[in-house]
Amino acid sequence: VRIDPPTLQMTFKTNDSPFVGREGEFVTARKLEDRLKVQLHTDVSLRVEDTDSPDEWIVSGRGELHLSILIEMLRREGFELAVSRPQVIYREVEGKLCEPFENVIIDTPDEYSGSVIDALSQRKAQMINMKTDKNKQTQLEFSAPTRGLIGFDSEFMSMTKGYGIFNHTFAEYKPVIRNWEPGRRTGALVSIN
Repeated sequence: VRIDPPTLQMTFKTNDSPFVGREGEFVTARKLEDRLKVQLHTDVSLRVEDTDSPDEWIVSGRGELHLSILIEMLRREGFELAVSRPQVIYREVEGKLCEPFENVIIDTPDEYSGSVIDALSQRKAQMINMKTDKNKQTQLEFSAPTRGLIGFDSEFMSMTKGYGIFNHTFAEYKPVIRNWEPGRRTGALVSIN
């Protein structure tokens, strides 16, 4: 059985907002730490590291889905917590700073393939292969940096109107792409009455 190394990490901490205690029953650092330690017994790809703060931990996993499932599971069990944005885990390989890359396979109707290719190229993905069949379906294969894929799922679903299939798996660590930081391409609107 192949177990991929953790490629993303998030900081988990106790909820310290003014609304603490309204959503869950477990709000203390001790309860959260104990629950994370229990999860380590069954989740072989999860890593939990202590930080300088007693109510904060760095939790590493195999990707967005892995960590989001853990967060949702904790929420349903009655835990209140705050989490940071996901960040990729960099490693030094043969003296060079490297980041995780993933193999991406996309199946989509022909009419959406152009916008998918454009969106992934903006996220520094490189196309490896493209096949079109007689049913007007296109299969696209890419090699993409993990940090470029963070948050791409929802954009992909909108772009293909729900008709696309998006699969990605860890491939390898490659040298870091310099002078590029993926971020929001659209703004956010906050309205208060």
